[in-house]
Amino acid sequence: MGQALRLSLLGFILLTSGCAPYLVVRGGVVNLQKLQEIKSGVAALRALEFKAAVPIEVKDPAGMKRYFIAELDREYGEERLKNLALLYGKLGLLPVGFDLRSALVEFYSSQVVAFYDPRAKKLFLPEDLGGGIALAAVQFFAQRDIMGEMVLAHELTHALQDQHFSLEERLGPSGNSDQILALRAVAEGDATLSGFEYLLGDLDETSLAQVKKAVQESIQEARSLLSDIPGAILEELLFQYYGGVSFVSRVLQERGWLGVSLLYRYPPLSTEQILHPERYFDEPDPPTEIALKSLSFLFPQDWKEIENNVLGELMVRALFQRFFAAEEAAAVAEGWDGDRLVAFRRGDEVSFIWATVWDSVEDAGKFYRRYQEMLAQKYAGRDAASADSFVEQRDRRVIVVEGLAKEHAERQIEKIWQGMVLEPQPFNAFFSRLRSRPATPR
Repeated sequence: MGQALRLSLLGFILLTSGCAPYLVVRGGVVNLQKLQEIKSGVAALRALEFKAAVPIEVKDPAGMKRYFIAELDREYGEERLKNLALLYGKLGLLPVGFDLRSALVEFYSSQVVAFYDPRAKKLFLPEDLGGGIALAAVQFFAQRDIMGEMVLAHELTHALQDQHFSLEERLGPSGNSDQILALRAVAEGDATLSGFEYLLGDLDETSLAQVKKAVQESIQEARSLLSDIPGAILEELLFQYYGGVSFVSRVLQERGWLGVSLLYRYPPLSTEQILHPERYFDEPDPPTEIALKSLSFLFPQDWKEIENNVLGELMVRALFQRFFAAEEAAAVAEGWDGDRLVAFRRGDEVSFIWATVWDSVEDAGKFYRRYQEMLAQKYAGRDAASADSFVEQRDRRVIVVEGLAKEHAERQIEKIWQGMVLEPQPFNAFFSRLRSRPATPR
């Protein structure tokens, strides 16, 4: 009898939730009244007005996938994705021969619930924002679309960020992907906390700690469920949420939402500053910018430069995690101060020059030793394990050359060193200067 009653109640919940008036999206149709309610609430809590309307488009799964493919090809292009896959395979970030484009399409098609497109200035939603039987039951009794409200509040926050802080321009292609990733973490941390605050009300110290714990648990679950995705890809995606929430929550707790908005004026410059917030807030440690003068002298004319970018601490950690325990990988990466990776390609051959600088001579030495060990693992079983690799340390700097004959690299290494220029990256320590002032009441 009790079981029959429970089953009947569950059936009632499932039947009625499909046509419940509190749902944000049902049958591919957006509840405009609920949308306006959420929009007003998000604008109020973020203290930012919408400067323009935010069109919403509902897509079925096939439509979402087509859109992801088109956006991926527009932003990167098929050729650049092939180049990155070859380079990261050579470096060790990805398995050799990995199909990067297909993996990204599969991930976004299967995992992304909704998204705001800063180029189209439009919010895309799936036909159904349901979260399973348990959530449907909670939502029915609460008469709230918990999943839908949080997702919409999150994405509408991205629209506000774009309208007020020019996200489209600032998150575009760059020669410093690490800096872009740090800003993405700020944007995702902001939007995630905005979604939680819209749902739960003001986030005090206790509730912020609970939110951070919930996010960390979700991240751990995601790592388990998505274990077939290479760590470098997964960490870059997940970092924006766990790193962003942890970083932004400190500003929210001490300076409120006005302080969060100021992060876009005085942004962190590296994933290092997100991973170690004290290097942004307390004892600022901006990254060192590295320039490498033309390296074309190293290659015949049929080699083409395919990448010139910054990996950053997060990707250095992801690289070493493929070969060492997580704690050791983090210990090596923690001393990062700056890098520049320049790669060339001829057919399926890839060569790269990776110039790095570290916080201390000891940190540089740790990277140098572990990189030599990594090379032994990476090229294990080959007759000439180190024939196409060369690593040299000078004070806090280490240069890695792979894909060129070792003798050739040794003959040319002095020219590479001479062309390596270090410049401290300009950094406005605004939040560090606020330390002496009382926290802003919320």
